[in-house]
Amino acid sequence: MKQLFLFLVFIFSSSSFACSCIKASIEDAFKNADYVYIGQIESAKRTGLTEVTNYLSITKGFKGARETDVLISEISEGTCASIAAVGYTYVVFGKNDALPKLHACSQTQMLFGGKQELVDKLSSLATNK
Repeated sequence: MKQLFLFLVFIFSSSSFACSCIKASIEDAFKNADYVYIGQIESAKRTGLTEVTNYLSITKGFKGARETDVLISEISEGTCASIAAVGYTYVVFGKNDALPKLHACSQTQMLFGGKQELVDKLSSLATNK
């Protein structure tokens, strides 16, 4: 049992150090994005060796007119990628010249319990822009 515990600690700790970056603040990410919205992944399709194209239905917009309802994610380990899942809701920060990507170093992220503060902050930023 102790060996299993040590193995799991090693696996999870080694993957946690695989990516290092400094995330922009929510305010900076909002200011620099062309569009910001909340969307739920309705379907997904593998479009490359490690790339997945996720198709979203938009539930709330905060800023700008988006050119796409797609979110790109990766399925490889050892990168700064974050995994996306059908049925889950995400806040997406995007630029008009590139498809938005779910990445550990960006503010695009899954919304789940305890993220109401983020939604409230985005609503406040949208009102004050």
